Amino acid sequence: MSAAIAARLVGTWRLVSYETLDDGAERGRPYGDAVGRLTYDALGNMSGQVMRPDRAPVTNGEGRAQQVRTAYLGYIAYFGTYQVANDGRSVVHRVEGSLNPGWVGGNQIRALRFDGDRLVLQAKVEKGDGVVRHELTWERCA
Repeated sequence: MSAAIAARLVGTWRLVSYETLDDGAERGRPYGDAVGRLTYDALGNMSGQVMRPDRAPVTNGEGRAQQVRTAYLGYIAYFGTYQVANDGRSVVHRVEGSLNPGWVGGNQIRALRFDGDRLVLQAKVEKGDGVVRHELTWERCA
């Protein structure tokens, strides 16, 4: 099953939506009308990027450090290799490079399912007061 799922992942995907759901069933859109691309190749390589589209440009001068911080917090980017779990219900992204240095050398595990032609990836992130589920829905663009 995992080989069939891996074959179905191969290609380039465009982000359709990025939503969060916390323990209190409150929904959010942490990156607003987020845009992104996700690519898987047949050799086991992957890369992904998600960004908040309304980020302000970084300029020289006063406030630059805060501008850089805001720009950084509005962008996720990493690349590496991937492997689909034997049961076909999750994918492990082995991070080789990332905008967030803390992710380099680690794994990003995503529950996965297909909803028709769309790919849905979910990650559970523990916060101090509970768990937040991040759900990203993708459609194939190449």
